Amino acid sequence: MMDIYEAMKRRHSIRKYLRKPIEEEKALALREFISSLSEESGLRIELVTNDPDAFSGKLAHYGSFEGCENYFLIIADKKRDEDVGYFGEKLVLFSEQIGLNTCWVALTYNKTSVKTRLEKGERVAIVISVGYGKFRGLPHK
Repeated sequence: MMDIYEAMKRRHSIRKYLRKPIEEEKALALREFISSLSEESGLRIELVTNDPDAFSGKLAHYGSFEGCENYFLIIADKKRDEDVGYFGEKLVLFSEQIGLNTCWVALTYNKTSVKTRLEKGERVAIVISVGYGKFRGLPHK
């Protein structure tokens, strides 16, 4: 597994994905990492796989998303935005380390189609797409 600094150099926002399932070994590694992040942060973080509906709306086409069937949900109240950013970034860098691509998603997913139940006071703070990108991205400083 690459180190965190290499992951920081290599990571790009990827919006076009191959329709390739995440292998069980990687999904298990993600779920274990999510469990430790959730415990540390107090945020509710979920991995949803094989869900083509979340990025099927008009906004997904506006955001140029293609083939995205896997995503993370970070669920929190409005007072936790800084934590959402900090722990979300840990999640995207870990994903890069195990060979997956990601993209922070704000408005381009179908909020009524995401696969979770929200408790009173909770909101989907952010969605992060994850999977195998069609392209690697270009190097940047």
